[in-house]
Amino acid sequence: MSRKSRFLQRLEYAAYRLVAGRVAKMSDDSAERWGTRIGNLTRLFARRRHRLAVENLRRALPERASEAEAIIAECWRHFGRELLAYIRIKDLPIEELAARCPFGNEEILRDAVADGHGVVLISAHFGGWEVAGLALTAHVENVMTVARPLDNELLENELARDRARTGASIVDRRHAARGLLKTLNDNGVVVLLPDQAVLPREGTLVPFLGRDAWTTDAPAKLALRVGSTIVFAFCIPGKPGQHRLEFEEPIRVNELSEGERDPGALTERINAVISRRIAARPELWLWMHDRWKGTAAGTRSEVANAE
Repeated sequence: MSRKSRFLQRLEYAAYRLVAGRVAKMSDDSAERWGTRIGNLTRLFARRRHRLAVENLRRALPERASEAEAIIAECWRHFGRELLAYIRIKDLPIEELAARCPFGNEEILRDAVADGHGVVLISAHFGGWEVAGLALTAHVENVMTVARPLDNELLENELARDRARTGASIVDRRHAARGLLKTLNDNGVVVLLPDQAVLPREGTLVPFLGRDAWTTDAPAKLALRVGSTIVFAFCIPGKPGQHRLEFEEPIRVNELSEGERDPGALTERINAVISRRIAARPELWLWMHDRWKGTAAGTRSEVANAE
């Protein structure tokens, strides 16, 4: 990703620091209200992204097409609230951070670590994923996560400092393979969010919310290579200032049949779990992303009928 001009980077960073300073002094209830307002305002200015989000939802969840505008409006509000929630908690003491985001079904993660072959922890741009990253590394040792570079170097450095404060290792997605394999071989936890579009050469075409989407198969290949257990985790917002990180659906790759050990089949299974979460709470997912970029507009069945 190309960087913005230095002037624009400094301007954005100054605005961020101003907002962060004010948000830090707010109560949780005030941050919730202001986050909602920010989300509503962003929706008005990001019209192209809003139209994309509405269209994505209508195609992916046709049974809820009539609700698409209302769901996406709430989605903007949700991300406005999450932005301020993250700013408020990122500098908290580790103990308070852990208390604000307790774990659900923590034994799933604990048992996976006990297997001794590392854990591939799968999540999505859903709910409070940045809050989840802080909470996870406050509880768990030897965590590595993959990040894409931002187009603002100052903001990227700030985010990297926030993520690393709890001891997590951050690796650029373009040079991640060696570090991820080492972490898994050391029985660590690798956190991956494979719900965004990739180039065709970087993944495989499998269903996501019922529509074929180019999806990275790196999580499947990593787990199969090392024998790591795959665990899913989703961070659900609660009352103001509170979240819950829920673990589910462990996949023990060493117990899979030969057919199930195919990277494409395993990637499809991963997408199915993420898709179920999104369908249950669509207002919590990042619909503004062009998830189905480079693919046919219809579902598999629609394409087959057309042929």
